[in-house]
Amino acid sequence: MSGTGPAQEVTHRGVRWRRSAGGGIAWHDGSAENGRWLRWHPGADAPPPPPGWGPAGARAGGLQRPPWRSRWRVFPIVLVSVAVIIAVVQALRPVGNPVVAEAAASAKLAGKCLARNGSAGGHPKYSATPVACSAPPASVKVVAVLPSTPGGPACPEGATAVELGYLGVRYPHIECTRPVHAGG
Repeated sequence: MSGTGPAQEVTHRGVRWRRSAGGGIAWHDGSAENGRWLRWHPGADAPPPPPGWGPAGARAGGLQRPPWRSRWRVFPIVLVSVAVIIAVVQALRPVGNPVVAEAAASAKLAGKCLARNGSAGGHPKYSATPVACSAPPASVKVVAVLPSTPGGPACPEGATAVELGYLGVRYPHIECTRPVHAGG
């Protein structure tokens, strides 16, 4: 070891230690052939140095813990806190009710025209998106929107009942339609 002045030697936990006047620390590795002095530094694979021999604030073994308010301790806490806040907000946020959404969408169809987009089981199917009544694809005009409850009102005379399917809605509203070209 280099340094100025005499070296200080001590045995701690059965290991010989030497500290130079310049502050360099070494330990004697007796397991090596003829033994040898190895330089010690924080984080080194070595036995713990004698008390007070490590750098200021170092624990035995040379490992230093970051201070409580360092970014290495605060960042994970902030990250977990943000994740928990996001989870709580998502859990408490009301889920959209498809029945309410279907009722609002059906009510907006009154007086609008719908385009035919195929057929199912011999009955025509219509798009839930309204089109201009003067547009060529317009097939029927919605003259009334009724709830599809048992015993509910029937469509006016001359109107055809159409149910537009909505995902998650068991009983969608009934749209009473008339062909566009016949008094639309």
